[in-house]
Amino acid sequence: MKVALINAPYIDLYGPIKSAAGRYFPLGLGYIASVLKRGGNEVIIIDPEAEGIDYSEIRRRLRNFSPRIVGISSATPNFGKACKIAKIAKEEGISMVVLGGTHASSMPEVIIKNYPAVDIVCIGEGEEMMLELCQGRDLQQIKGICYRKDGGIFRTPPRDFIEDVDSIPFPARELVNLNWYRPNTYIDRGKRSATLITSRGCPNRCVFCASHTTLGKKFRAHSPEYVLGEIEHLNKQYGIEHFVFNDDTFTMNRQRVREICSRILERNLRIEWYCFARVNTVDRNLLFLMKRAGCTQIGFGIESGDEQILKNLKKNITLEQSIQALRICNELGIETFAFFIFGCPGESATTIKKTIEFSKKIKPTLAFFNMLVPYPGTEIFNSSYTDLSMLENWDDFVAIGVNPVVDSPDLPKEVLQKWVYRANLAFYLRPSQLWTILRHIKSLKEMWIKLAGGYGLLRQILKWRSGRK
Repeated sequence: MKVALINAPYIDLYGPIKSAAGRYFPLGLGYIASVLKRGGNEVIIIDPEAEGIDYSEIRRRLRNFSPRIVGISSATPNFGKACKIAKIAKEEGISMVVLGGTHASSMPEVIIKNYPAVDIVCIGEGEEMMLELCQGRDLQQIKGICYRKDGGIFRTPPRDFIEDVDSIPFPARELVNLNWYRPNTYIDRGKRSATLITSRGCPNRCVFCASHTTLGKKFRAHSPEYVLGEIEHLNKQYGIEHFVFNDDTFTMNRQRVREICSRILERNLRIEWYCFARVNTVDRNLLFLMKRAGCTQIGFGIESGDEQILKNLKKNITLEQSIQALRICNELGIETFAFFIFGCPGESATTIKKTIEFSKKIKPTLAFFNMLVPYPGTEIFNSSYTDLSMLENWDDFVAIGVNPVVDSPDLPKEVLQKWVYRANLAFYLRPSQLWTILRHIKSLKEMWIKLAGGYGLLRQILKWRSGRK
């Protein structure tokens, strides 16, 4: 069966800072494509953002390929674009349009009811569900979907998450040109780069995170040998020297990370890599080994400089853990990116000031001050919105919070924007911080990359100052 998988575009939603945003291979679609290909299906991946194509070209490709099924992946902010692609697919006579991703998994009935171009919503992981669709199974026998039939809306029982993730083939990167993709300017080392996900599921309960809607809450990890196999494949087949581990928390299982690092060293792989970690899942010995194995940068979700705000977020970390983790990274020469959220439950001008001061105290290489975005599927969303019919425009639900969607009497939207503006000035306009950034630049090419990212951030900071979208 012919299947077209489409990654809904998103970068233009970022405003001026889009010049710093990366373009990443859609791993979710890549895994689905590899499973479908193994099952004997003919698959293409269309990635409009990466390819630089418009809706008319999407239409032309669908017309020429004439797939039986179109699968579209989107998060919340690009949901509107996904629906536009779905409409094009139906206009081209495609009989089955499937929508997946965190947004779809969070409100499947709402989507089926209000968006007639979407025939089926995939709830959770999509590999097995899409394969069963291609096999022609009756919809009511396929777990984890929501669909429309004879004027009614039906939702099947939930599908178990894939326990043996090593059974999934490597993502079908051969279906695209990897030259289309690059990391964002902050982690770009000027080398050929690729993104990997080495685990699925997160047992943490952060009130602002929606990843559990598609990947579940149970931690399921690829074996070290699977991870090394994918790294070596990308290194030898495509010349990849820089890797972005896009797991929610790469360091969730420390012993697994130790084994991965040891094997990188044993095989003398000269690579560099970035990962996300929690401050309560690292220690000096682990970070030292990670550094030896090529880890150059780590992103930490610090979120706030106030203990009560951290408790409100159910983050399950302490300020002292953040201080220690970043201190060790700085001593070992690992760049650190600290992510903060403004507008959290219980937030006030006082707690925001504490967060700004804390960001300077822990001395990360870069700090990112974002406004809270209550994504569907999160505890924050469920407590913020009771009438979903009032939500029609999802474009503002952007991770970097270009235009705030959270409003409160204590912190109105325009005030929140001003605080983000002030935080960036307070953090970056210090000689010590500018020197920290400059001393980590290793080449002229990397310097130009960082300048481009800095220019985009500056333009966005000025918009935050003016309160404009």
